[in-house]
Amino acid sequence: MIKIKKIFVFFAVFVTSSYAQSLKDILIPPISSIVYDRHGRVIGYLYKDQFRLYVRYKDIPENVIKALIATEDERFFEHKGIDYKGIARAAFEDLKSLSIKQGGSTITQQLVKMIFLSPKRTLSRKLKEFVLAKQIEEKLSKEDILELYLNYAYFGQGAYGIKTAAWVYFGKDLKDLTLPEIALLIGLIKAPSYYDPFKHPERAIKRRNIVLTNMYKLGFINLVEYTKAISSPLGILNKPNRPKNRGYVLDYVKRKLKSLLYDDLAIYQGGLKIYTTVDNVIQKKVQEHVKTYVDKLSKLHKIPDLQGAAFGTNKKGEILFLVGGKDYKVTQFNRVYQTKRPIGSTIKPFIYLEALKRNYNYTSIIPDTPISFRLTNNRFWTPVNYEKYFHGPIYLKNALIYSVNVATIHLALKLGYSDVYQVLKKYGFVKRYFDLSYVLGSCQSNLWKLVRNYMVFANKGVIWEPFIIRKIKNFENKVIYKHKPVSIVMENPKNVKKIIPLLAAVTKYGTAKKLSYLWKHFPVYGKTGTTNDFRDIYFVGWTPKFLMGVWIGRDSYKSLWKGATGGNTAAPLWGKIALDIYPLL
Repeated sequence: MIKIKKIFVFFAVFVTSSYAQSLKDILIPPISSIVYDRHGRVIGYLYKDQFRLYVRYKDIPENVIKALIATEDERFFEHKGIDYKGIARAAFEDLKSLSIKQGGSTITQQLVKMIFLSPKRTLSRKLKEFVLAKQIEEKLSKEDILELYLNYAYFGQGAYGIKTAAWVYFGKDLKDLTLPEIALLIGLIKAPSYYDPFKHPERAIKRRNIVLTNMYKLGFINLVEYTKAISSPLGILNKPNRPKNRGYVLDYVKRKLKSLLYDDLAIYQGGLKIYTTVDNVIQKKVQEHVKTYVDKLSKLHKIPDLQGAAFGTNKKGEILFLVGGKDYKVTQFNRVYQTKRPIGSTIKPFIYLEALKRNYNYTSIIPDTPISFRLTNNRFWTPVNYEKYFHGPIYLKNALIYSVNVATIHLALKLGYSDVYQVLKKYGFVKRYFDLSYVLGSCQSNLWKLVRNYMVFANKGVIWEPFIIRKIKNFENKVIYKHKPVSIVMENPKNVKKIIPLLAAVTKYGTAKKLSYLWKHFPVYGKTGTTNDFRDIYFVGWTPKFLMGVWIGRDSYKSLWKGATGGNTAAPLWGKIALDIYPLL
């Protein structure tokens, strides 16, 4: 791809003058895309090979231009690409040393070398450099050349372009740099590794002061400015900033960009600005909660491969956080959407909602008595309750609040096998095949779908499809994509209102009573889930401000420990997160 671009550029420069106006756009280097959170804070960068933040000429501070010209090409605004005086001086120095030490290259020649040619010093390369430099000067303005040069230049520590270098070395925007900081960066262009201020501070200061001296000699700065700048400390960060280009959120953003038909060239080199729905402060808090909580359980129960995940949206479907595991550095697998596991009793509210839509009410009597089903090969399925005993007749409300399995099976049979299948199919929990055990959550799903479907309760019948990308701007700062939220009316609000008090009772005195303390701060609704042999545990619920699902389990699909349930293990993590993030929303 790079070779094709170079051939095209050569063609534009040498053959066709009609490309003159667009030549600068053709020559613009690969630019990293930036991902922002909902408040405009940078989440991370999408790039390959070269990390580069582009800056337009109009946004380049005057001292940057002065420092560059004073150091690299003091007659830049006078020559036409080739500085013959500079060449004569360099040739004299080379003859004295009997070697090629000075090239006398102008900024334009250096730009040509950056874009087209190898750094190897040969006569052939130098001749090409001369020809191309003159062509560039004819077709581009001096300002365009300076803009391209300062964005192409490598400043060390993985920083391409001076705007990037300002962030890497000082953690600042280019416009906020001081005079000595600017001089330090310009000084790095000559030999970024040799003058690296993190490794060789003495060399870096010496080189910076040469830049400042050159500026003073040419009258670009006065004596007061010079004296103050030359006595300044380096002022760099304790360690260089490293761009975050991976993580659970960034991986999901890349996935969604590709689904929007963006190719790798646009994503990693197109300089896109991607505005998301995520709150990066909350994302970090939730990640820390998941890691701390799961690590504690892992140590307590001696399960080294214990994992956890958390996923949250607001009621409009805007994804607020997405934590796919306890530590991205250890595993990049995202358990929010890349896995399918049984979901346990988190599925039950959809069955009970269907019952309340009919002639059932809170005090309807449901049998909780032994029942058995003949399977193939003369095998039998005999569902049991978690407590290992039966209640006999039980109120519908208590069957849900205390998550009574066998009563739920009886209810499903009364509703009708095919009708229950249609309910679960409507919410995407099943497709073609249906098994009665699915009403206890043996069917496979994930946190993404659970949170999405629980929106029907939080929004009184309406589901807003979860999304993470709000809008995208291109390199020219024009909006090229804007998300259109999608809502689906799934249920009659009157019917949904009937189940809300039951899901509140779950957190007050039911299976998630460990969350009852939250009612002092805000209302909480939801349902626990525990799968066979304690392999997966969940709590999915909502508050007036957000919906959230948490999961704890093992990638090996082995059991956790006896007694690990959604109520006593997953719900407490949910509560810790909810109490911490609620005030931030």
